Amino acid sequence: MTGPGQRLAEDRALRNAARAVHDANLAQVKADLAARGVGGRIVAKAKGDALELAGEALSVARESKGIIAGTLGALTLWFLRGHVTSLARRLFGQAGVQDATVNAPDEDPSEEQQA
Repeated sequence: MTGPGQRLAEDRALRNAARAVHDANLAQVKADLAARGVGGRIVAKAKGDALELAGEALSVARESKGIIAGTLGALTLWFLRGHVTSLARRLFGQAGVQDATVNAPDEDPSEEQQA
């Protein structure tokens, strides 16, 4: 058995070994899925990713506190813009053109002298 028969026996042995490795891997995957289902794995992955993202956001927030405070202040002012403008009008009075009768003198002194 030195010719094609030998080669066929070696190929079958390699195939059987590869099949045994594949079957062992498949059995491991089935056992893992039986222990924790796909839904549980998705939830665990989502939780892990969310915690990692929150940690990264906290580290960025620690490095740029001024930018975050300014942004929050600007957003607060924008949301409360109606209240802020009404408060400013009450405090400083409404800026506008005054009534013409308030600024105009009652009589022109030059007209009195001519009469």
